[in-house]
Order: sequence, then structure tokens, then C-alpha cells
Amino acid sequence: MTTALAAKSLSARGAPEAMAQAPDGLAPAFGFLELSALLGHEQTLPGYLAQLTEEIRQDGELRRPIIVDRHSLVILDGHHRAAALRELGCSLIPTYLVDYGDPAITVEPNRPDIPVSKESVVSTGLSGRPYPPKTSRHVLPELPGRPTPLETLRG
Repeated sequence: MTTALAAKSLSARGAPEAMAQAPDGLAPAFGFLELSALLGHEQTLPGYLAQLTEEIRQDGELRRPIIVDRHSLVILDGHHRAAALRELGCSLIPTYLVDYGDPAITVEPNRPDIPVSKESVVSTGLSGRPYPPKTSRHVLPELPGRPTPLETLRG
């Protein structure tokens, strides 16, 4: 599903805020996307996922949006948050869409045995065969938190 289709489907469903359409360029765009439209490039850690899921359940909100490549819809940061929201019955997720080609965004290997690059992150996400947990570490400009109640994300 393309970004435009994901945003359009949200508008049609009456999402609280459709995906902001950033002008061509590098500016991140904030909005709500359907979890089912996103592709992960890493697996999750079961123990950490259980802990985070319970924390989000108790808080009643997700504090920080995930970060996704606007062209491929591959999750760059936030695999555990996305998985936790799925477990909590949510269909939407607050997201910053970024241009992964932006030189201000870099990726570093987090494991000495698995080399990563921007190209390998996208191809791994598109392949449906994700890396092990915590394989990559993305470095990008800090984006503001946007706490969102779980009820909003349940669609």
C-alpha cells in the first residue's frame, strides 16, 4: 500500500488526523497509519515486548510515534511499539514518515556479525524475512513526542 493510499484509507475511516502530506523534500510528516500497512525489518524481543505492552496498557497511551520510510513503509524505529499496539488491539499508529534518502538519517550495525545499510534495511523489510532483534541502529534528528490515547488508536 502506498503512503497516499494508507493516508486516504485513514481519512475514509474517519481517523483523528490523516497523514500530513509533506511537500517534496526531506521534512518528516506526522500522521496516523494503519499498522497493517507497515513492514518491519527486525524481529522483536519477547521479554521486552511483554514489558512494553504492559507499560503502554497501564499508561493508556503511546508516548512516541514510530519512524517509517515514506517510500517503502518500512519501520526504521519502533518495531516493539508497533508490535505492542497490535497486541493491544490497535489498528492505527502515530507515525513520522521520513525520506530515508536524507543524508541526515544514518544507520549503523548494532551487531558485529550482521552488516547493515539503508539498502539492506529496506530490502529486508520488503522481503518479509526480518533481521534478528536490534540488528540496526538509526541515527536521525530528534522528533517531538506526541502522546496518543490508546482509544484513538483502536480506530
